Amino acid sequence: FPYSKQVGNYLVGKMINKGSFAKVMEGLHIPTGEKVAVKVIDKRKAKQDSYILKNMKREPRIHQMIKHPNVVRLYETLETDNSYYMVMELCLGGDLLDRICDKKRLAEREVRRYTRQILSAVEHLHCQGIVHRDLKIENFLLDENNNIKIVDFGLSNTAKFEGLSQELLHTQCGSPAYAAPELLAHRKYGPKVDVWSIGVSMFAMLTGTLPFTVEPFNIKQLHQKMLIGEISPIPSDISPGAVHFMQSLLEPDPAKRPGVKEAIKDKWLNEGFTRKILNAATYENRLCPSELNPVVLKYMTEMMEFSLSEVINILINNRPSPAMASYCLLLKKLLRY
Repeated sequence: FPYSKQVGNYLVGKMINKGSFAKVMEGLHIPTGEKVAVKVIDKRKAKQDSYILKNMKREPRIHQMIKHPNVVRLYETLETDNSYYMVMELCLGGDLLDRICDKKRLAEREVRRYTRQILSAVEHLHCQGIVHRDLKIENFLLDENNNIKIVDFGLSNTAKFEGLSQELLHTQCGSPAYAAPELLAHRKYGPKVDVWSIGVSMFAMLTGTLPFTVEPFNIKQLHQKMLIGEISPIPSDISPGAVHFMQSLLEPDPAKRPGVKEAIKDKWLNEGFTRKILNAATYENRLCPSELNPVVLKYMTEMMEFSLSEVINILINNRPSPAMASYCLLLKKLLRY
């Protein structure tokens, strides 16, 4: 494994992605030999911006509240003099943006499957009182089985579902192209901003373009286009059911826009699926002791010298830590063989 440095139990290798104050690197967990993703946050840059600093502290805390098959797992957090590190599950399938760029646009069947997974994860977030606020195709990664994994909880917020528009716009909300009209208008808003962003993402998957664009960019004109529903052309081969569902998510009035629970019941979304999308309550945020894998626990206590009670306590509380990383990565390894 070619690496440039070691941090804790990890070798840090090549760069996967880079943002303004953070980069994501490929890493190797030395005790298990498993690959991970390592988000490296530059402390100096983060401290120059109180908003980024707040997000940075918020992100691991929010991750700890979530456990869902379509959300990237956070294994461990580390800190050195210059950087914060978030060690996460590595998604080998790239992101949805790359997938769309490769194929120009995605087949309806594929879009349906991805959208179901995104809605399932977002329903889970909303049930925990979390609004993601930055859902966009770049934040939908794919694992080796072509399943969606949502990343980047830096802009998410908990419990208080309102009054956040000011600070969100301060960061360009990742991309205003995905931001709901009530956000752009600095109005109070709720979890339905995520539903709008899912509508924009669905449009991007089906058409390869964004529904609302303004050249040169102007936020007032963008907002105006959203309000009057002046949407980019939709290819004629997309089924009426898909178009109708997508347009319902892109309803400019949040009072008329469906919530996630309602959206999940859509007819087009459930075509060809015998199983309804699992209710958010199905995903417990905590593992109960009976679910823990005895083979992995035995290995951790006998070969890695972890204390059994400590490991169980960490896992049932979903606490990012060396024990959590070792357990998740060993389990991954075991299931692979």
